[in-house]
Amino acid sequence: MRVSENSTNAVVKHSLNKTKRKLEDLQLKGSTLKSITKPSDNPLANIEALSLDSRVKDNKQFLRNSNFAMMNLNATEKSLESLVEILNRAKEIAIAQSSDLYDQDIRKSVANDVLQMRNQVMAIANKRIGNRYLFGGFKSLTQPFTEDGQYKGDTGQVNLEVSKDFFVPINLNGKEVFISSQKYQAPTKDPIREMIENQETNPQATPELENQQEHSPAKSAQDRGLASLEKSRNFETQKDQNSIFSQLESLSVGLETNDSALIRSLLEKFDDSVSRLITLRTKIGSITNSIETTRNTIESENIDAAERRSYLVDADIAELFSDITRQKSILETTYQSTQGMLNQNLMDFLR
Repeated sequence: MRVSENSTNAVVKHSLNKTKRKLEDLQLKGSTLKSITKPSDNPLANIEALSLDSRVKDNKQFLRNSNFAMMNLNATEKSLESLVEILNRAKEIAIAQSSDLYDQDIRKSVANDVLQMRNQVMAIANKRIGNRYLFGGFKSLTQPFTEDGQYKGDTGQVNLEVSKDFFVPINLNGKEVFISSQKYQAPTKDPIREMIENQETNPQATPELENQQEHSPAKSAQDRGLASLEKSRNFETQKDQNSIFSQLESLSVGLETNDSALIRSLLEKFDDSVSRLITLRTKIGSITNSIETTRNTIESENIDAAERRSYLVDADIAELFSDITRQKSILETTYQSTQGMLNQNLMDFLR
Protein backbone atom coordinates (compact mmCIF):
# COMPACT_ATOMS: atom_id res chain seq x y z
CA MET A 1 0.00 0.00 0.00
CA ARG A 2 1.43 3.34 -1.01
CA VAL A 3 1.62 6.01 1.69
CA SER A 4 1.81 9.49 0.25
CA GLU A 5 3.43 12.50 1.85
CA ASN A 6 0.07 14.20 2.23
CA SER A 7 -1.24 11.24 4.20
CA THR A 8 1.79 11.32 6.47
CA ASN A 9 1.40 15.05 7.06
CA ALA A 10 -2.30 14.61 7.89
CA VAL A 11 -1.51 11.89 10.46
CA VAL A 12 1.20 14.01 12.06
CA LYS A 13 -1.06 17.08 12.24
CA HIS A 14 -3.90 15.01 13.71
CA SER A 15 -1.55 13.67 16.38
CA LEU A 16 -0.30 17.16 17.24
CA ASN A 17 -3.82 18.61 17.40
CA LYS A 18 -5.01 15.76 19.61
CA THR A 19 -2.11 16.28 22.03
CA LYS A 20 -2.64 20.06 22.07
CA ARG A 21 -6.37 19.59 22.65
CA LYS A 22 -5.73 17.37 25.66
CA LEU A 23 -3.25 19.88 27.07
CA GLU A 24 -5.70 22.73 26.54
CA ASP A 25 -8.43 20.79 28.36
CA LEU A 26 -6.09 20.08 31.27
CA GLN A 27 -4.99 23.72 31.44
CA LEU A 28 -8.66 24.83 31.53
CA LYS A 29 -9.32 22.43 34.40
CA GLY A 30 -6.22 23.73 36.12
CA SER A 31 -7.44 27.33 35.84
CA THR A 32 -10.90 26.45 37.26
CA LEU A 33 -9.79 23.56 39.52
CA LYS A 34 -12.85 21.67 38.28
CA SER A 35 -12.88 18.17 36.87
CA ILE A 36 -16.00 18.98 34.83
CA THR A 37 -15.77 21.96 32.49
CA LYS A 38 -18.55 20.88 30.13
CA PRO A 39 -21.45 18.42 30.47
CA SER A 40 -19.85 15.86 28.15
CA ASP A 41 -16.92 15.39 30.58
CA ASN A 42 -19.14 13.35 32.93
CA PRO A 43 -22.90 13.52 32.18
CA LEU A 44 -24.06 11.54 35.25
CA ALA A 45 -21.92 13.53 37.68
CA ASN A 46 -23.04 16.75 36.01
CA ILE A 47 -26.73 15.88 36.47
CA GLU A 48 -26.20 15.07 40.14
CA ALA A 49 -24.18 18.27 40.67
CA LEU A 50 -26.97 20.37 39.12
CA SER A 51 -29.51 18.66 41.38
CA LEU A 52 -27.38 19.46 44.42
CA ASP A 53 -27.08 23.09 43.31
CA SER A 54 -30.86 23.35 43.01
CA ARG A 55 -31.33 21.87 46.47
CA VAL A 56 -28.82 24.27 48.02
CA LYS A 57 -30.57 27.26 46.40
CA ASP A 58 -33.91 26.06 47.78
CA ASN A 59 -32.37 25.65 51.21
CA LYS A 60 -31.03 29.21 51.09
CA GLN A 61 -34.56 30.48 50.47
CA PHE A 62 -35.88 28.28 53.27
CA LEU A 63 -33.29 29.79 55.61
CA ARG A 64 -34.39 33.29 54.59
CA ASN A 65 -37.99 32.28 55.26
CA SER A 66 -37.07 30.87 58.66
CA ASN A 67 -35.20 34.06 59.56
CA PHE A 68 -38.27 36.11 58.67
CA ALA A 69 -40.50 33.74 60.64
CA MET A 70 -38.21 33.94 63.67
CA MET A 71 -38.27 37.73 63.51
CA ASN A 72 -42.09 37.75 63.59
CA LEU A 73 -42.35 35.06 66.26
CA ASN A 74 -39.78 36.73 68.52
CA ALA A 75 -41.63 40.05 68.23
CA THR A 76 -44.91 38.28 69.01
CA GLU A 77 -43.40 36.47 71.98
CA LYS A 78 -42.00 39.71 73.44
CA SER A 79 -45.40 41.36 72.99
CA LEU A 80 -47.10 38.50 74.84
CA GLU A 81 -44.51 38.75 77.60
CA SER A 82 -45.24 42.47 77.98
CA LEU A 83 -48.98 41.81 78.07
CA VAL A 84 -48.55 39.21 80.82
CA GLU A 85 -46.54 41.69 82.88
CA ILE A 86 -49.19 44.40 82.42
CA LEU A 87 -52.03 42.07 83.38
CA ASN A 88 -50.14 40.83 86.42
CA ARG A 89 -49.64 44.42 87.54
CA ALA A 90 -53.33 45.11 86.95
CA LYS A 91 -54.25 42.03 88.96
CA GLU A 92 -52.03 43.16 91.83
CA ILE A 93 -53.79 46.54 91.78
CA ALA A 94 -57.19 44.83 91.71
CA ILE A 95 -56.27 42.60 94.67
CA ALA A 96 -55.01 45.54 96.69
CA GLN A 97 -57.85 47.93 95.82
CA SER A 98 -60.63 45.37 96.31
CA SER A 99 -59.97 45.62 100.01
CA ASP A 100 -61.93 48.11 102.14
CA LEU A 101 -58.65 49.53 103.47
CA TYR A 102 -58.49 52.09 100.64
CA ASP A 103 -60.82 55.01 100.26
CA GLN A 104 -62.29 56.56 97.12
CA ASP A 105 -59.55 59.18 96.67
CA ILE A 106 -56.79 56.58 96.61
CA ARG A 107 -58.71 54.45 94.12
CA LYS A 108 -59.22 57.41 91.80
CA SER A 109 -55.51 58.14 91.78
CA VAL A 110 -54.74 54.50 91.01
CA ALA A 111 -57.27 54.59 88.14
CA ASN A 112 -54.89 56.83 86.19
CA ASP A 113 -52.20 54.13 86.34
CA VAL A 114 -54.70 51.60 84.99
CA LEU A 115 -55.54 53.90 82.07
CA GLN A 116 -51.83 54.13 81.26
CA MET A 117 -51.68 50.33 81.26
CA ARG A 118 -54.58 50.30 78.83
CA ASN A 119 -52.67 52.69 76.56
CA GLN A 120 -49.63 50.38 76.72
CA VAL A 121 -51.81 47.45 75.67
CA MET A 122 -53.17 49.51 72.75
CA ALA A 123 -49.60 50.29 71.64
CA ILE A 124 -48.75 46.59 71.72
CA ALA A 125 -51.94 45.69 69.84
CA ASN A 126 -51.03 48.06 67.00
CA LYS A 127 -47.35 47.12 66.92
CA ARG A 128 -45.70 47.09 63.51
CA ILE A 129 -42.67 45.46 61.94
CA GLY A 130 -41.73 47.77 59.11
CA ASN A 131 -45.06 48.72 57.54
CA ARG A 132 -46.83 45.50 58.56
CA TYR A 133 -49.04 45.26 61.66
CA LEU A 134 -48.17 42.27 63.82
CA PHE A 135 -51.68 41.33 65.01
CA GLY A 136 -53.82 42.17 61.97
CA GLY A 137 -54.09 38.68 60.47
CA PHE A 138 -54.16 38.90 56.68
CA LYS A 139 -54.99 42.62 56.94
CA SER A 140 -51.43 43.41 57.91
CA LEU A 141 -51.41 46.83 56.23
CA THR A 142 -54.45 48.09 58.17
CA GLN A 143 -54.37 49.16 61.81
CA PRO A 144 -56.03 46.23 63.62
CA PHE A 145 -57.44 48.03 66.69
CA THR A 146 -59.28 51.31 66.98
CA GLU A 147 -58.94 53.59 70.00
CA ASP A 148 -62.04 52.09 71.62
CA GLY A 149 -60.63 48.57 71.34
CA GLN A 150 -62.63 47.39 68.30
CA TYR A 151 -60.83 44.77 66.21
CA LYS A 152 -60.73 45.62 62.49
CA GLY A 153 -58.42 42.80 61.37
CA ASP A 154 -59.31 39.21 60.53
CA THR A 155 -58.47 35.76 61.87
CA GLY A 156 -56.12 34.90 59.00
CA GLN A 157 -53.03 32.88 59.78
CA VAL A 158 -49.91 33.48 57.68
CA ASN A 159 -47.99 30.27 56.95
CA LEU A 160 -44.44 30.20 55.63
CA GLU A 161 -42.52 27.30 54.13
CA VAL A 162 -39.33 26.80 56.13
CA SER A 163 -38.47 23.41 54.65
CA LYS A 164 -39.61 21.27 51.76
CA ASP A 165 -43.43 20.97 52.20
CA PHE A 166 -43.19 22.09 55.85
CA PHE A 167 -45.21 25.22 56.64
CA VAL A 168 -45.38 26.98 60.00
CA PRO A 169 -47.66 29.81 61.21
CA ILE A 170 -45.72 33.00 61.84
CA ASN A 171 -48.39 35.23 63.37
CA LEU A 172 -51.19 35.42 65.92
CA ASN A 173 -54.27 37.44 65.08
CA GLY A 174 -55.46 40.14 67.43
CA LYS A 175 -58.70 38.35 68.25
CA GLU A 176 -57.06 35.33 69.83
CA VAL A 177 -54.54 37.47 71.71
CA PHE A 178 -56.63 40.37 73.02
CA ILE A 179 -60.22 39.06 72.77
CA SER A 180 -62.04 35.90 73.74
CA SER A 181 -65.38 34.68 72.41
CA GLN A 182 -66.95 34.18 75.84
CA LYS A 183 -69.28 36.98 76.83
CA TYR A 184 -69.25 38.55 80.23
CA GLN A 185 -71.99 37.69 82.72
CA ALA A 186 -72.50 39.96 85.70
CA PRO A 187 -71.46 38.17 88.91
CA THR A 188 -74.24 39.82 90.90
CA LYS A 189 -77.49 41.52 90.03
CA ASP A 190 -78.30 44.58 92.08
CA PRO A 191 -81.84 45.99 92.51
CA ILE A 192 -81.29 48.93 90.14
CA ARG A 193 -80.20 46.66 87.28
CA GLU A 194 -83.09 44.29 88.01
CA MET A 195 -85.59 47.16 87.89
CA ILE A 196 -84.19 48.39 84.55
CA GLU A 197 -84.34 44.92 83.05
CA ASN A 198 -87.92 44.47 84.24
CA GLN A 199 -88.90 47.76 82.62
CA GLU A 200 -87.25 46.71 79.36
CA THR A 201 -89.10 43.39 79.30
CA ASN A 202 -92.47 44.86 80.40
CA PRO A 203 -92.53 48.58 79.58
CA GLN A 204 -96.33 48.91 80.23
CA ALA A 205 -96.14 47.54 83.75
CA THR A 206 -95.52 50.82 85.59
CA PRO A 207 -96.69 53.70 83.40
CA GLU A 208 -98.10 55.65 86.34
CA LEU A 209 -94.82 55.36 88.23
CA GLU A 210 -92.91 56.62 85.20
CA ASN A 211 -95.32 59.51 84.81
CA GLN A 212 -94.98 60.34 88.46
CA GLN A 213 -91.19 60.27 88.31
CA GLU A 214 -91.17 62.55 85.27
CA HIS A 215 -93.33 65.21 86.90
CA SER A 216 -92.35 64.75 90.52
CA PRO A 217 -89.65 66.89 92.14
CA ALA A 218 -88.79 63.88 94.29
CA LYS A 219 -86.17 62.80 91.74
CA SER A 220 -83.16 63.73 93.79
CA ALA A 221 -79.49 64.09 93.05
CA GLN A 222 -78.99 60.75 94.74
CA ASP A 223 -81.19 59.10 92.07
CA ARG A 224 -79.17 60.73 89.32
CA GLY A 225 -75.96 59.52 90.97
CA LEU A 226 -77.29 55.97 91.12
CA ALA A 227 -78.29 56.20 87.46
CA SER A 228 -74.83 57.45 86.56
CA LEU A 229 -73.25 54.63 88.53
CA GLU A 230 -75.50 52.11 86.84
CA LYS A 231 -74.57 53.51 83.45
CA SER A 232 -70.89 53.09 84.29
CA ARG A 233 -71.43 49.55 85.47
CA ASN A 234 -73.52 48.71 82.41
CA PHE A 235 -70.75 50.07 80.17
CA GLU A 236 -68.96 46.74 80.12
CA THR A 237 -72.04 44.55 79.67
CA GLN A 238 -72.14 45.66 76.02
CA LYS A 239 -68.56 44.56 75.46
CA ASP A 240 -66.59 41.38 75.70
CA GLN A 241 -65.28 41.17 79.26
CA ASN A 242 -62.60 38.74 78.16
CA SER A 243 -61.11 41.52 76.06
CA ILE A 244 -57.97 42.84 77.71
CA PHE A 245 -59.04 46.39 76.87
CA SER A 246 -62.45 46.03 78.50
CA GLN A 247 -60.93 44.38 81.58
CA LEU A 248 -58.61 47.30 82.15
CA GLU A 249 -61.40 49.76 81.39
CA SER A 250 -63.64 47.95 83.89
CA LEU A 251 -60.92 48.13 86.50
CA SER A 252 -60.56 51.84 85.86
CA VAL A 253 -64.35 52.32 86.12
CA GLY A 254 -64.43 50.31 89.33
CA LEU A 255 -61.67 52.45 90.83
CA GLU A 256 -63.29 55.69 89.71
CA THR A 257 -66.70 54.72 91.12
CA ASN A 258 -65.25 53.10 94.27
CA ASP A 259 -66.94 49.81 93.32
CA SER A 260 -65.05 47.09 95.18
CA ALA A 261 -67.44 44.37 93.98
CA LEU A 262 -66.67 45.17 90.34
CA ILE A 263 -62.95 45.17 91.11
CA ARG A 264 -63.16 41.76 92.77
CA SER A 265 -65.15 40.35 89.86
CA LEU A 266 -62.24 41.13 87.52
CA LEU A 267 -59.70 38.96 89.34
CA GLU A 268 -60.90 35.78 87.64
CA LYS A 269 -60.97 37.56 84.28
CA PHE A 270 -57.37 38.63 84.67
CA ASP A 271 -56.40 35.05 85.54
CA ASP A 272 -58.17 33.76 82.42
CA SER A 273 -56.42 36.31 80.20
CA VAL A 274 -53.01 35.56 81.67
CA SER A 275 -53.63 31.83 81.23
CA ARG A 276 -54.62 32.41 77.59
CA LEU A 277 -51.50 34.47 76.93
CA ILE A 278 -49.27 31.86 78.55
CA THR A 279 -50.85 29.19 76.34
CA LEU A 280 -50.14 31.35 73.28
CA ARG A 281 -46.54 31.87 74.42
CA THR A 282 -46.19 28.10 74.71
CA LYS A 283 -47.53 27.76 71.16
CA ILE A 284 -45.02 30.33 69.90
CA GLY A 285 -42.22 28.51 71.74
CA SER A 286 -43.09 25.17 70.12
CA ILE A 287 -43.15 26.76 66.66
CA THR A 288 -39.82 28.46 67.33
CA ASN A 289 -38.26 25.16 68.41
CA SER A 290 -39.49 23.42 65.27
CA ILE A 291 -38.02 26.20 63.12
CA GLU A 292 -34.68 25.96 64.93
CA THR A 293 -34.62 22.21 64.39
CA THR A 294 -35.45 22.67 60.71
CA ARG A 295 -32.70 25.28 60.30
CA ASN A 296 -30.13 22.94 61.86
CA THR A 297 -31.26 20.17 59.51
CA ILE A 298 -31.00 22.43 56.46
CA GLU A 299 -27.52 23.62 57.43
CA SER A 300 -26.42 20.02 57.84
CA GLU A 301 -27.89 19.18 54.42
CA ASN A 302 -26.00 22.08 52.86
CA ILE A 303 -22.72 20.81 54.31
CA ASP A 304 -23.36 17.29 53.00
CA ALA A 305 -24.37 18.65 49.59
CA ALA A 306 -21.21 20.77 49.41
CA GLU A 307 -19.05 17.76 50.21
CA ARG A 308 -20.78 15.59 47.63
CA ARG A 309 -20.59 18.31 44.96
CA SER A 310 -16.90 18.83 45.68
CA TYR A 311 -16.33 15.11 45.22
CA LEU A 312 -18.16 15.17 41.87
CA VAL A 313 -16.92 18.44 40.37
CA ASP A 314 -13.68 19.54 42.00
CA ALA A 315 -10.42 18.30 40.52
CA ASP A 316 -7.62 16.53 42.34
CA ILE A 317 -4.96 19.25 42.20
CA ALA A 318 -1.95 16.96 42.54
CA GLU A 319 -3.20 14.57 39.90
CA LEU A 320 -4.28 17.42 37.60
CA PHE A 321 -0.94 19.20 37.55
CA SER A 322 0.84 15.90 37.15
CA ASP A 323 -1.26 15.24 34.06
CA ILE A 324 -0.48 18.73 32.73
CA THR A 325 3.26 18.17 33.14
CA ARG A 326 3.06 14.78 31.44
CA GLN A 327 1.00 16.16 28.57
CA LYS A 328 3.50 18.97 28.01
CA SER A 329 6.27 16.40 27.76
CA ILE A 330 4.22 14.40 25.25
CA LEU A 331 3.64 17.50 23.15
CA GLU A 332 7.32 18.43 23.15
CA THR A 333 8.29 14.89 22.16
CA THR A 334 5.72 14.93 19.37
CA TYR A 335 7.11 18.21 18.04
CA GLN A 336 10.65 16.87 18.07
CA SER A 337 9.75 13.58 16.35
CA THR A 338 7.72 15.23 13.63
CA GLN A 339 9.91 18.26 13.06
CA GLY A 340 11.91 16.59 10.29
CA MET A 341 8.80 15.36 8.52
CA LEU A 342 6.83 18.59 8.58
CA ASN A 343 9.68 20.87 7.46
CA GLN A 344 10.77 18.85 4.41
CA ASN A 345 10.86 20.47 0.95
CA LEU A 346 11.69 19.39 -2.60
CA MET A 347 15.44 19.71 -2.11
CA ASP A 348 15.26 17.25 0.82
CA PHE A 349 13.77 14.64 -1.47
CA LEU A 350 16.34 15.30 -4.30
CA ARG A 351 19.18 14.67 -1.91
